[in-house]
Amino acid sequence: MRRRARLAPIALALLTGAATSGAEVPAAYAPAAPPPSAAARPSSALAENDFDRLLAKLDAEEKALRAELDSIGPALELTRRRMVARGRAYYRHVRAGFLPVGGGFDALVDHAARVERTRLALERDLAREAELTRRSAELADRLTHLGAERAPLEVHREAMNRARVALAQEEERRAAFARAFETSVRPDYLAIYGADTGPAELDRRAGFRSLLGRLPFPIAGRAEVRKVSRRGAGGPGVELTALDGAPVRSVAAGRVAFADTYADYGLTVIVDHGERHYSVYANLGAADARAGDQLPGGARVGTVASGPDGAKLYFELRRGAEVIDPGPWFGM
Repeated sequence: MRRRARLAPIALALLTGAATSGAEVPAAYAPAAPPPSAAARPSSALAENDFDRLLAKLDAEEKALRAELDSIGPALELTRRRMVARGRAYYRHVRAGFLPVGGGFDALVDHAARVERTRLALERDLAREAELTRRSAELADRLTHLGAERAPLEVHREAMNRARVALAQEEERRAAFARAFETSVRPDYLAIYGADTGPAELDRRAGFRSLLGRLPFPIAGRAEVRKVSRRGAGGPGVELTALDGAPVRSVAAGRVAFADTYADYGLTVIVDHGERHYSVYANLGAADARAGDQLPGGARVGTVASGPDGAKLYFELRRGAEVIDPGPWFGM
């Protein structure tokens, strides 16, 4: 009777939908301690393959945790349904009391055994429900922490990827800039249209060399001109001060060999005038020519960019990759 009185409230609670979840879980079900956070390591000391390994490890752990979490839902639902069914059966057994006594002692013993078996099964269900509920909360919490660990790693890896792409692009520009001075052909059309003086015909036999001393300036009108040396150029160029946005024109006919941003030169256009003679227009605000374009002399290649010291165009002449003094070509 004392046992029946102790279990009756449990059965009543089950019938009203109030499941008890405070049962103690066996130690075998206790979750393992989470591994040390990968984000705790200094990200600056991690190589790219370290990030890949850490993210792969986090992905594998997350996949396993989500698979376990997905399996808990159906198991918990099944356990609760079984609890309700056993709770109702236990309640019926308890209400029956000593009714089977009319069937004799054996019937009474069988009835008491059924009541005890139902009670033990119900207690196991209660413990199982508590275990599953607690494990579900632990998995959700660990998944939240995994997300927090992954975020800085993904941000850092993305930054590394962007830096690698930027470096590769810069290397490609550097290579393209160098390649621009490696090959040169004699253009079929060698007329020049001076920015100030109108068209002038080149000596087809001398080619670009016939412009020595009478090369037109790449900016129309008056401009302040001074000789400067650009870092890495290895020779002198000229800097022309003009109005912001002033058009920049090709000093002679040729093919555009390079049109892109390059190191200290900024936005740059290189025109191949044939027989390994090149003109370089740097620090442009905009480029109106693309690599491969065939330009007549005087064609617009871009505009002058404005800077802290005003609008200035940097101009070079090269023979091959060697920078040559443009002064004598301009008659300076």
